[in-house]
Amino acid sequence: MRVVVTGSAGKIGREAVRSLKAAGHRVVGLDLRAATLDGVRTAAVDCTDFGAVLGALSGIDTMFGMAPGPQIPDAVVHLAGIPAPGLSDDARIFDVNTVSTYNVFSACARLGIKRIAWGSSETILGLPFNTPPTFLPIDETHPDLPNWSYSLAKFLGEQMADQIVRWHPDMSIASLRFSNVFDAADYAQQPGAAAKPGHRKFNVWGYVDARDAGEACRLAVETNLGGHERMIIAATDNITGHASAELAATHFPDTPIRGPLDGDVSLLSSKRAHELIGYAPRFGWRDAAAA
Repeated sequence: MRVVVTGSAGKIGREAVRSLKAAGHRVVGLDLRAATLDGVRTAAVDCTDFGAVLGALSGIDTMFGMAPGPQIPDAVVHLAGIPAPGLSDDARIFDVNTVSTYNVFSACARLGIKRIAWGSSETILGLPFNTPPTFLPIDETHPDLPNWSYSLAKFLGEQMADQIVRWHPDMSIASLRFSNVFDAADYAQQPGAAAKPGHRKFNVWGYVDARDAGEACRLAVETNLGGHERMIIAATDNITGHASAELAATHFPDTPIRGPLDGDVSLLSSKRAHELIGYAPRFGWRDAAAA
């Protein structure tokens, strides 16, 4: 397929580009700065500018080859935006992330691009869990409880996806609810999380390796999902190495347990992503510690 990745210079974007390219897809990146990553070209496009998004997705000369005329992609992986709360003022985070998501969804619908995977977030689920989770382990049936401007933007992105696929039943949108994304440098946080697990209860000790997140993007656009699907994307284990049952009992003693908590299994369930797209995370903090 011809696949466009917005936010291609970010943690997940870089790995999505690599995963898609390794699978044989023709990939173009869109980001705020033009560049080349692993032989994949990135065009400078501001995704908060609807005209720029529409123009880019309708075809950028030579980016998918030298043939003249528009070369519209078959799928879009939308990861552009401000990647976490606290990185700008609340209103700007909300504005950038909501508008960029609308622009990509709307442009795809107008151009007949039928497959979208985009970066939603675990934060929708109630982080920082000052009110305890409704149940553990958390899956997609957990109530949506956005508590920050960042998570509110992600929540509204998912609501937009519901309506876009209602308007265009031939489209599919995968909302990938990424946990806290770790690249190689981030694993330096793990010993601290193990020593003081209470500091990580804000996201029930979840994380996901950037390489697994990128692979999830590839799997999502390769799978004919139909409609709008929400999927939690997390590692198989928690970031502390402590027994998950003990973490739950200590920090959320009144929260019902709805599934087995064997060993240090993640308290964010990626079961639905495994069932729908074959997501099977391969990397974790122990790999980084052993490297």
